[in-house]
Amino acid sequence: MPRTLAAFLALLAFAGVAVCAPPAESKLPTAAEYMSQPGNDPSPPGTLSWQVLAQVKTVQRADKSFGPEYTKEIKALDRKDVKLYGFMMPLDQSAKQKRFLLTPFPPHCSFCTPGGPEAIIEVIADKAFDFTYEPIVVSGTLAVLDDDIVYYRVNHAVPSKP
Repeated sequence: MPRTLAAFLALLAFAGVAVCAPPAESKLPTAAEYMSQPGNDPSPPGTLSWQVLAQVKTVQRADKSFGPEYTKEIKALDRKDVKLYGFMMPLDQSAKQKRFLLTPFPPHCSFCTPGGPEAIIEVIADKAFDFTYEPIVVSGTLAVLDDDIVYYRVNHAVPSKP
């Protein structure tokens, strides 16, 4: 993975803890908890449900590192063509984005992701997307990742309709 993405995600994680984290006594649900409740999945018909992707669990491995533990349903999506609905989080300061993050909810802070690794998909497009604050639908090949800073990546992404 390019170092710029790793550095950016590390900065987001740091800022999320330092600036955007709710108070310890807060009972706000995580993005995965929120999406698991009936009626809270933002995915329109015809797109892969964020509720499915949110079923991943982060677990401690035998070597003391942390990583994803996927359901059979998620593993079956690896290398499959999918459509995803979400909001663009740019990784470059440009009107055109060939590589960006997709999240189920609009970003509320420039330094905070609207969820954990279950709510972030790295998108790599063959042709640049126009940057927008509006929700988008992306089609491409989903990669379910075991040893990366993100859990999901969509390769050969193109703009789509639900």
